[in-house]
Amino acid sequence: MPHLSFEYSRGLGQICDLDAFAAVCRDALVATGACPLGGIRVRGFEADVQAIADSGNYHFCDMVLRLGEGRDDATRGRIADTLYAAAEAALRPGLGDTPFILSLEVQEIASEFSRKSWSTIHAALKTKAPKDHGA
Repeated sequence: MPHLSFEYSRGLGQICDLDAFAAVCRDALVATGACPLGGIRVRGFEADVQAIADSGNYHFCDMVLRLGEGRDDATRGRIADTLYAAAEAALRPGLGDTPFILSLEVQEIASEFSRKSWSTIHAALKTKAPKDHGA
């Protein structure tokens, strides 16, 4: 259950292709080998209200990755490093000299308090022919 949410500054979507960014993040999670494709969700939300530093022309992307239990610290660290590097590489070219901050927090979901009994995505993926999931 790797679920990545990213909140971003107003107007960042006019500078960067955030759908492509989401796809890069999905692909990075898959590339770790520790995040099953059927469990990955990547979604972004533009901040409706913001006050950044001294109100200059600044941007941010704050990522929160929620993972189900069962991955050790080293695996969570590897996932975080892989995801962060891919996110930075995807965003950096579009930002140029624009003041910006990228952040990532990894959270572990306690299975005791997680409910998800209705999911047909894994079954749907099994019926598809293998292909590049990024296409």
